Amino acid sequence: MTITGPKKDLLDLVKHHGQLTLDETVEKMDLAKTTVREHFTQLEEDDYIERSYERSGRGRPSLRFRLTKKGNGLYPSYEPEMMREFIRYLQTEGEHKILEDFFKKFWDRRYMKLKLMMEEAEVKSEEEKARITRQMLDEEGFMAEYEHDPGSGKLMMKECNCPFREIIKVTKLPCKLEEEFYQKVFGKDIERTTYIAEGDFACTYCVG
Repeated sequence: MTITGPKKDLLDLVKHHGQLTLDETVEKMDLAKTTVREHFTQLEEDDYIERSYERSGRGRPSLRFRLTKKGNGLYPSYEPEMMREFIRYLQTEGEHKILEDFFKKFWDRRYMKLKLMMEEAEVKSEEEKARITRQMLDEEGFMAEYEHDPGSGKLMMKECNCPFREIIKVTKLPCKLEEEFYQKVFGKDIERTTYIAEGDFACTYCVG
């Protein structure tokens, strides 16, 4: 989703100041208060803005608005490139075991998080597993989908975005671990049928 016009100006303003009240925002923008309020409401519904409350002295705390993680994600970050270079450095220094241990522990934490989510939701069926898995993957930025193959009826888990795109330029460990992740989640063999790293629009995993 591309945000332009006054809404983007509003986000830029909040980004520059950290957090702002409605009145502070109106003072800094050439817009009516009702319009600014509508923009804040829409951006909050879309999870780009969140509310915070700040108390100063007696009386009711003041309502302020700040960017969410999703909102901050609209702005440039050098972190992926830095991570890629750090991995390349470890490889050059021969620290392959450190690299492998790091990624394995990271994927173990993801699996334990998903397992807890499934326990809390009292998941029983494969369909419910797919739904909760998609929920977690969406939170991580994978833009996940799932469907059943019309021919075989097998479950197909699809990741339309790769949050590790820069990392897999230097190591395919995340790809290997993601396949193993699905094996643990569903307890079945997994076949990857499409692969972003090879030019496909998504990574698709066939379950069973």
